[in-house]
Amino acid sequence: MSSPTPSFSRGMPVEIDHIDRELKKLWEFEHGAATRASLINLAVYCEGAVAMDQTTDLIAELTQSHACRAILIATEPDAPVKQVETWISAHCHLGGAGTAKQVCCEQITFLLEGDSRGLIPNLVFSHLDSDLPLYLWWRAKFSETLDAQLLKRVDRLIFDSQTCSSPKSGFHHSLAVIAEENPRLILCDLNWTRTLYLRQALAQMFDHPDNLAQLSKIESVTITHSPLFRCTALLMAGWLIAQLGWTVEKFEKDVFEFKSPEGRGTLKFVSLETEGVPISDCTLCIGTACFRINREPGSEFLHACTCTSNGCELNHLLPAGKTDIIHLLNEELMLGGKHQVYLKAVAATEQLWKLNFT
Repeated sequence: MSSPTPSFSRGMPVEIDHIDRELKKLWEFEHGAATRASLINLAVYCEGAVAMDQTTDLIAELTQSHACRAILIATEPDAPVKQVETWISAHCHLGGAGTAKQVCCEQITFLLEGDSRGLIPNLVFSHLDSDLPLYLWWRAKFSETLDAQLLKRVDRLIFDSQTCSSPKSGFHHSLAVIAEENPRLILCDLNWTRTLYLRQALAQMFDHPDNLAQLSKIESVTITHSPLFRCTALLMAGWLIAQLGWTVEKFEKDVFEFKSPEGRGTLKFVSLETEGVPISDCTLCIGTACFRINREPGSEFLHACTCTSNGCELNHLLPAGKTDIIHLLNEELMLGGKHQVYLKAVAATEQLWKLNFT
């Protein structure tokens, strides 16, 4: 019988009981021309065959910087027949200058058709590479699909809260529950990573002692964002609220009133079409003095401007970072430790959601 024809997007179709055997054959076929590399187990969940193929392309690009065994699981719960399809593949890249030997990462892909979501934990656990850390990238909305048994074994949960447009989704409540029930689990929100360079630039403006002395006296904050990135702007505001110890007291038409140890102030959101820039401007003011970070559409830099009350102005440029999915993942996978500041920002953001929608 002839060998099955491999799919270039999904790999070689295999029987689910023969995955380990076929992976071994794959490396034997290479005859030493390639080296298998793996530093983490990367499990990825998505919904739909189209998303599965798109995610495979992303994994192929991600393995250029992060060696892993990828376990991709996609579901089609509305399919008429309950079945599991399986593929194996290898993402290979040249090992370095002056060598023709390739470094390859394995990928095992599952498509679960019908109501097969209960299989997800077993599929992941039975195909882990040794005792390497387990990272779970959740490319779907949180639901009952996110199994508690699975989370107990996960070291880092990667997700993106950018699509969260309403607290009715229960997203922030889900985060609080997940963090409380799994203290060893690190939550990695790509939406938080999306604000990394902006937060760093804003923090650097207050490295100077004169500016730092003004920070506690902030009277107003304005955050300008793209309509699609309101949740990103709210998370940025949550960071400011948590770090500066503000208490949000009132909301009216995209304007929040807050109380600080030094007095009271306002936090205002402005939604503009900005050609994909998540947050184009963040301005903090005390009287006539302002601290502003803004980014023009298409620019690779953040423009930081400090205007003092006596009319002096200081300008400088800082890197804006990239916000495509691969760069966000690379930034997140290179970070270590728990995101304690993020958890505080999420708690503060929850205040804004409640005021905004009640």
